[in-house]
Amino acid sequence: MTAPMMTIDGGAKIALLAWLAGAALLAPACAVAATEQAAQATAPSPQTDATQAAPATQQSDAGVGDAGAGANSTRAATKKHGVFRAWHSMAERQEASEPDWLSPLATTSGRIKDEFRYELWRQTTPTGTTVSTFGGGKGLEFIAAPRVQLLLGVPSYVEHSAPTSPDGLGDWPLMLKFRVASANASRGDYLVTLLLSATVPTASRPNGAGEAVLTPTVALGKGWRGFDVQTTVGVNLPAAETQRLGRQVLWNTTFQYRARWKLWPELEANSTFYEQGPSAGAVQTFLTPGLGFGRVNLFRGLRFAVAGGEQIAVTRFRTYDHRLMLSVRFPF
Repeated sequence: MTAPMMTIDGGAKIALLAWLAGAALLAPACAVAATEQAAQATAPSPQTDATQAAPATQQSDAGVGDAGAGANSTRAATKKHGVFRAWHSMAERQEASEPDWLSPLATTSGRIKDEFRYELWRQTTPTGTTVSTFGGGKGLEFIAAPRVQLLLGVPSYVEHSAPTSPDGLGDWPLMLKFRVASANASRGDYLVTLLLSATVPTASRPNGAGEAVLTPTVALGKGWRGFDVQTTVGVNLPAAETQRLGRQVLWNTTFQYRARWKLWPELEANSTFYEQGPSAGAVQTFLTPGLGFGRVNLFRGLRFAVAGGEQIAVTRFRTYDHRLMLSVRFPF
């Protein structure tokens, strides 16, 4: 087995630059919010200044020097701690202002969150062979600024049962989310989010697409007590070789229920409409029954959730079938 070369061509640079441009436009908001909140968290009260200043005039020069060095060290440590606390408080406020639904298996959640996610897939190809995927295009998700989440994914490892297909790493996934509107369960239980996903072709075929692919998507969701519906509509836009890769419209809808004992049964409909390329005009649809569990506290804000299910093809045209899915999440 040979490790794939990590190369980035012109199309990959376009995708990466487009994704980074979206993140860069939101970076100033992140910096300003973090700075202002850190300043509020670390600013001393007037009473504290006065109390500390009074005895300082009675100390010797050496004492003042020692106290000054200690104070500088304390202020530096407090500032670092304050910046982290400000970011964490901002992220908690953002999550508190949106629905508290568990992320579906295949439908991308419109929620923004701090979480590390890892997935395992095993599916059957039309020729009867199997393909196992470790990673599932997920990774570290974190709230970078108010209403903004970034995903820094981990390239999946793809394993084929067919001896003619080489195993290896897949492409590098990235995602930017901007939550347009949301409300928690007490204020309407809904959300509207814009997403921009990108895959950078760091892997060779067949484990990678061979070209960069951008996927703009809109996510909508509405809840009624313990029941919610989440849906996304997006389109795959290859940076090159459209005739080979094609363009596809992706429509996913999840029906989810919050049951007892932190259980979340769900049913998803996952459809792909092939608009261009070798399969132009075809439609592929899966029904995905699944069950989630969580979120449970582990240690100091670190939580755990897990979900599993199976994608079952219900259309004659299919690129795979019976995909078994396991998703492990660590919200923080």
